[in-house]
Amino acid sequence: MSTGDDIAALGAAVSEGEGAHLIRVARELGSDTEARVSRLEQLLEDADPGVRSTAALDLGELNDRNAIAVLRGLLESDDPDRWALGVNGLRQSRERPGWLCLESVARAQIPALGADDSRAKWAASTRLLMMGRTKTMDRLFRAADGHSRSIPASAAIAFVHAALASLDDREREVMELRLGVVGGSAATPEQVAETLGSDEDLVRSLESDAWVRIQSPRSYDSVIGGRSAN
Repeated sequence: MSTGDDIAALGAAVSEGEGAHLIRVARELGSDTEARVSRLEQLLEDADPGVRSTAALDLGELNDRNAIAVLRGLLESDDPDRWALGVNGLRQSRERPGWLCLESVARAQIPALGADDSRAKWAASTRLLMMGRTKTMDRLFRAADGHSRSIPASAAIAFVHAALASLDDREREVMELRLGVVGGSAATPEQVAETLGSDEDLVRSLESDAWVRIQSPRSYDSVIGGRSAN
C-alpha cells in the first residue's frame, strides 16, 4: 500500500486535525451512549424480571447523566419493583451523581416519617429500608435521641421502630435493648445478655446480623416480611 493509501486508511483522524477528531469521537461516543440508554430504558419494561434487573444494573454502570435520570425516574413510582430497580441501578454507579441522587431521594423521605399519616410513614420507612445504608439512614438512627437540629425526633423514632420491626424476633429483642427503645437508655451487650438470659457472644452476633440486615439493600417482600411476622 502506498503512503497515500496509508493516510487514507487512517481516515478523518489525520485529515481533520487532532482537535476536531477528538470532538467528533466524543460526539459519536455520546450518540452510542444515548442509544444504549434508550435501549436499556425499553428493557426496564420487559416481562422478565431478570432482564429488567440486568437493564437497571447496566444503566448504573454507564455512569451517564441520562442513565441516572432514567433510574431516578423509577424512584418516582409507587411500585416497589420499580423502586428496587432504581435503587439497585443507582448503587451500581461508581460516580458521584449516582450516589448524590440516591442520597437526595433518601432525604426526601424524612418529612413523611414525621407526618401524622401512618400510610405515608410506612411507605417512607419501607423505601429507606429497601435502599439500604445511606448517610440519611445513619443520621436517622443518631437523631432518635432528640438532639438533631435537622431531623425531628418523631421522624427518627418512627424509622427506628420500622427498622427494628423488619428484623426477626431475636434480633429485634437485642436491638431494642441496645438502642434504648426498651428501657429508655442504651444497654451494653453484657446488660442485654443478662436481661435476656442469654450469652454475651450470642448477643453480639445477633446485633451484628441485625445491622447487616438493616443496612443492606432489600426487596420489598423482605422488608414487609419481617413486619408481618411481628
